[in-house]
Amino acid sequence: MFQRKHNKVFLERFRWTLWAQNVFGVSSLTIDGRGRIGSGNAAPKLILMLLVTSIVVAIWFVYYKNESPLVNKSSASQVVLFYYFVILETILAVTFNIITTINTTWSSSQRSLAQCWEQLIAKVQDITALYNTSIDSKQTFQIYWLWLFALSLSYCVILTYMVLSSSVMFIAQTNHFIWYVLRIYAYLSHTTACASFGLFAMLLRILIVEMQRMIRQTVSDGQLRNLIQLYRHILQIIESFCTVYGWVLLLIFFEHFLILTDRSFFAIRMYRLPMGFTILQVCSMMLTWVLPLALNDMLLIGACTATEKALHEFEKQLCTLGKTANEYNSDFTLMVTCFSLYVAEQKPKFRILNSLNLNFNLLYASCGIIATYLTVFLQFDS
Repeated sequence: MFQRKHNKVFLERFRWTLWAQNVFGVSSLTIDGRGRIGSGNAAPKLILMLLVTSIVVAIWFVYYKNESPLVNKSSASQVVLFYYFVILETILAVTFNIITTINTTWSSSQRSLAQCWEQLIAKVQDITALYNTSIDSKQTFQIYWLWLFALSLSYCVILTYMVLSSSVMFIAQTNHFIWYVLRIYAYLSHTTACASFGLFAMLLRILIVEMQRMIRQTVSDGQLRNLIQLYRHILQIIESFCTVYGWVLLLIFFEHFLILTDRSFFAIRMYRLPMGFTILQVCSMMLTWVLPLALNDMLLIGACTATEKALHEFEKQLCTLGKTANEYNSDFTLMVTCFSLYVAEQKPKFRILNSLNLNFNLLYASCGIIATYLTVFLQFDS
């Protein structure tokens, strides 16, 4: 009875996260009371229609009302190169959001995503039933909602206030407001995608930690076989999830890289001008633009890194069972030996497009590239 109630609470929490993903066009998944996930929600298609309609209306204002496209052209002389960066940022943000929304409406990718979530939910329910235990996911879902709330507040309130109150007016006409709303919605959509991937990683980590706790107890041959099988299923789920989110995360990382680079360039350039920004204005701009994007990427990579670390610890614990195993129990020793050979070659678990590892080395490399581009842009600007 307790386990059934616990699973019901888990499914209800997960249903609300799917609702948030539907609102921001990240997925079209739905879930029923038994934990079965479908991919038939029409919300992403409606969102795609609204995005296209908004773009058409903005273009209409440009051509028939003679407005300057995307941003206020009169501000170009004040910021020079940064003016073109803002145009590029806006185009890329809206374009990437449309691409990810189209990907969401694609039934095959959503079926794969539904299978990944369904398998994860099934593993959580199986481990609670087989080992008579409970997995507390409340804190994980709280982190997910706090992640969304903090960045939504940053984009919708703090960033909007700074843009509208800035001395450099980029938004002055109707189409500028439309493009700005589309851009903010793109940021919220990308944040939801990253938070959903992070939620997946955090839920996996809870499952792996529970598996570690079981290893510390007395493990029979049957339990060991189930744990090894569960471990292999987890690796398959991670690989499938990274495949589905591969291009989406790559586009988001590229967009964040571009914004972090040109915002840093603009802040430094305005500070160097005789009548430019004060150090307080520079810090305010960096905290408003750079901090939310950096925080989002750090949370995503931190969740993946913590889960991968838990997997490595589980591997070490299970391999050490061979040293304490009864030498007369040949089946037990054989399973541990085979598992040790299976995990002998350490490979990154969270890897998108078979090229980018989702760990902190990716952030370190990005910071180095941003510093290099800043040096080039500042020399070109001077």
